[in-house]
Amino acid sequence: MEGIEESPGAGLAQVLRLSWPASLTTLNSTLMKFVDGLMVSRVGHLPFTAHFLAGITSFIPESFLMGMLSVVNTYVSQNLGAGRHERAGQYAWAGLRIAVLAAVVIAPVALLARPMFTYLGSLSAGGVSLELVGLQVTYFRYMVLAAALTLSIQVLHQFFYGIHRPRIVLAASVIANLFNVACNAVLIYGLLGFPALGLQGAAIGTVISWCLHLAILLSAFLSGPVSRRFATRRPGGVRWRQCGELIRVGWPAGVQLCNDIASWAVFSAVLVGSFGVAHLTATTAAMRYLHLSFMPAVGMGMATTAMVGRHVGAGRPDLARKRAHVALLVAMTYMGLCGVAFWAFRRPMVAFFVRVAPSASLSAAAAGELAGQIVDIGATLMLCAAVFQLFDAVSIIYIGALRGAGDTLWPMIVTVSLSWGVILGGGMLAIRLVPQLGSVGPWIAASAYVIVLGLLIGWRFESGAWRRINLLRRGERGEGPNDKSQAPNKLQEDKA
Repeated sequence: MEGIEESPGAGLAQVLRLSWPASLTTLNSTLMKFVDGLMVSRVGHLPFTAHFLAGITSFIPESFLMGMLSVVNTYVSQNLGAGRHERAGQYAWAGLRIAVLAAVVIAPVALLARPMFTYLGSLSAGGVSLELVGLQVTYFRYMVLAAALTLSIQVLHQFFYGIHRPRIVLAASVIANLFNVACNAVLIYGLLGFPALGLQGAAIGTVISWCLHLAILLSAFLSGPVSRRFATRRPGGVRWRQCGELIRVGWPAGVQLCNDIASWAVFSAVLVGSFGVAHLTATTAAMRYLHLSFMPAVGMGMATTAMVGRHVGAGRPDLARKRAHVALLVAMTYMGLCGVAFWAFRRPMVAFFVRVAPSASLSAAAAGELAGQIVDIGATLMLCAAVFQLFDAVSIIYIGALRGAGDTLWPMIVTVSLSWGVILGGGMLAIRLVPQLGSVGPWIAASAYVIVLGLLIGWRFESGAWRRINLLRRGERGEGPNDKSQAPNKLQEDKA
């Protein structure tokens, strides 16, 4: 089958057809956080900082599950390629079962919010800010207790990516996020007779929008056309064995994502935080733009997982490799342009977020001086971000490609080793040896991490070791009337 040629441009057409909705979905999700942060920043620099730090910290408990459930895409796409459509629906239900049970397990983490943020605050220069801690605790609790919504949304996203229908995900995301902006405006600033809740209003608006998002996805998941092909109205067909398979293949991806979020949270709150609130706020602003850069690439990575998974399931690893290369080219083009923008417009981009209001403890002159200091620091951090954009594209796309083939353990080992050794170890070394650099020292270490990770992940994919992985038990026939084996040349049917 590998000798069959395809028409010129077919690879690029498939990559773009799947990638643009996935990229716009992740960009839309990032824009929601970006707009949330912008709206909260108008309340003050402390709510803006708390929004970012509490947001990334609250994601740590569920990030393991988010990463693990991402392999729903792998199993759905490989079974789609193999013509086992009913099994694709079964793996989605298996993921939903895991999501609900896991949300119940992590809910008590909300009780640890105050001691955790108090401790992290004690590590910062200047000691604990009780106002900042209180804001972080409030936002953190809302986010953690809404895990059942976010995890279920993740499963359904991966299902629709896996069956090559990403536009459903995009439509749900756009509608929910527009609703979120309206809710935020009402609840943050106190419009239409509602009280002005500030950061708490942003949290409530986000949770309400997630409810709408999940409702839209479920209606599509259970709709007649999807149900007839993938048996999505038959939750009783799922087997605990399928839940076990998701856990067995997905746990390394879960550890990888959880470690990634945790290491960057420690990087921001502890390493950068050790230099004070100006460095924290500058890092928060830079991170907002980084999300706008890498999150669309993450969407391309999800699409790459679906493409690689489908071609691997159909017995065409040659096409899987070609699709990954095309996706990489698209991602590097986008992130390269972002890097140029970071370099050229670094000062106005940071200044866009900086609002330091005078207060009882901060005179107007001191507030202006602090704002200028934040912009100066942030502009330098944006240069660091510009340097590693292309390498970040390599790691994101090739990790997605490896995941589509079921290769999740090796990327986990490399990511965990480098994050603790280079980001945190190198960052602490920079603080000790060159403290005059301030937070730029840890940022240089973080840049080195992204570059080395990109090189190693690229080598892993190009080595072809993923070709030896076989998640589908070849020769075992599907079950049920809609689950019959089909020949690999069926790949062109039902283009989304």
